[in-house]
Amino acid sequence: MADSTQLYVLGGLAAAPILASAAWSTLRKRLIATETGFYDCDYLAQPRSDKAKIPGTVVICGGSVGGLLTARVCHDHFERVIIVEAESWLDTDDARKVQSWTQENTRSRIMQYTSIQGGQAFLYKSMCALYPNFDEECKASDIGVAPANLRPNFFGHVMKVPYSHNGGDLPKMFFASRQALETLTRRLTLTREYPNIQQIIGTVTGYTANDKHPDRLGKVSLRTREGATIDLDATFVIDCTGPTQAGAKWIQRAGFNGDDFNALRSSFDQKMHYVTFQFYISPELGAKLPIPGGFENIGGTIVVCYPDTSRDHRYLAAVKAEGRSIQLCCGSWGVDDLPRTLEGVKEHARSINVEKQSTKWFFDLIDMLAEAEDTIKVFPVKVGPSYWTHYEKAKNLPSNWIAIGDSISRINPLYGQGVSKAMLGALSLNTILHQNRTKAELPRNLVKQFFESHAAKLAPLWQGTKYADYAQSTTIPSEGESLDDGKFLRWYTKQIQVLSSKDEYAGAVLWRSLSMLDGASIDLLHPRLVFRVFWQALTGY
Repeated sequence: MADSTQLYVLGGLAAAPILASAAWSTLRKRLIATETGFYDCDYLAQPRSDKAKIPGTVVICGGSVGGLLTARVCHDHFERVIIVEAESWLDTDDARKVQSWTQENTRSRIMQYTSIQGGQAFLYKSMCALYPNFDEECKASDIGVAPANLRPNFFGHVMKVPYSHNGGDLPKMFFASRQALETLTRRLTLTREYPNIQQIIGTVTGYTANDKHPDRLGKVSLRTREGATIDLDATFVIDCTGPTQAGAKWIQRAGFNGDDFNALRSSFDQKMHYVTFQFYISPELGAKLPIPGGFENIGGTIVVCYPDTSRDHRYLAAVKAEGRSIQLCCGSWGVDDLPRTLEGVKEHARSINVEKQSTKWFFDLIDMLAEAEDTIKVFPVKVGPSYWTHYEKAKNLPSNWIAIGDSISRINPLYGQGVSKAMLGALSLNTILHQNRTKAELPRNLVKQFFESHAAKLAPLWQGTKYADYAQSTTIPSEGESLDDGKFLRWYTKQIQVLSSKDEYAGAVLWRSLSMLDGASIDLLHPRLVFRVFWQALTGY
């Protein structure tokens, strides 16, 4: 009997690691499905049969990147899609130019239209799924597509690129300015390939409830550029008006006023400023620039210098953009002490606190950009507060209305996740519609499902960027919160950042998080990583 008991104990001990590993793997897959859009990409570009398409019109209020991506998703599920866009020039050839850097117009409602733009491998994966010719069109527009080496530099610690954790290579991503990305997305969406999508130039002025179904919206009112007022019948309404969050006001005026959206809104002010410097790089100058791999061969990111937020309030990044240009971005939390000249850029770069100097070549690069100083363009931006309106907690929303992108939430754009955030909203909507693709009607509880699903994907972005911004003493925290919130997480993340310069596993965890692919929140808590973090903290190694 004793021998039998011992065998059971030994068997249990032997099986424990296997069972623990299986449980970890199962939990991780669930979190990836909940927190990211990784698996949702598989459901993109699977159009319904004509018989199963939902009758009527989807009206999308706002035609920026979020509105365009949402229109492309809706094309696969609805009979008709209308984008209402206020800026008249977006109906011209200039808005779809292959060479976006030659545009004669600029967006008046997008503060960062001419600024540096971040991206992730997740966004590339999603765009390729939505638009089969995406790679081809990127090449035509001089948008770089290359392995997703983000080249992060954590206050002097250069992250090891996790090639061995990705089969010897990295998934691809694209590198484009906001101007190039929006122009390309518009050209890809408003095409004969998607005949159900139409763009109307006009300004939305309000919604009207449905006469027969008081739980729904029935019409969207707009004023055309000629000054006429028209009403569009709407089966489904999507607010893509961005930071104005105009849709929230319009649904209340339409009679859906049971919710206090101010009470549902979380916000904090990170007091962020940044300025983008753009240089044209001639072939002669490009051949001399000391960029690792060379200017002509680099995919996009040159370097991203993240500050030690306990000691510094400045940020610096450089990317190769379309049209043979380099964009340098100088950022600052708290005070606008940012440069406006190349000499100021040099001072900004050299004054950033680092634990060790690892980018001497970058200072040489800035010096050499003096040869292109006559081409310099400067684009300053003052970032508004971050916010999140928790529509998933609302009780009286129309049953055929949702919001996407900055119409729900805005986070600090310096983390480069804004467009991916809008894509997560489009993916959440598409997955729900795909799961109900055999029925030619709006899914029951669509609005509730969408906001709950999307909130789960927004939460990691919101929490991560918020706690990073809370490291700055000038940040004004959300009501009822303190800048000490997230303090341990910041310490722990800093340890991983330092560790990533000498440990590829730590680099792989950070890379997955930065790339927004198949990373889960529990990856930071894997016992292997936790042990290495605390060992480093105790021993310095």
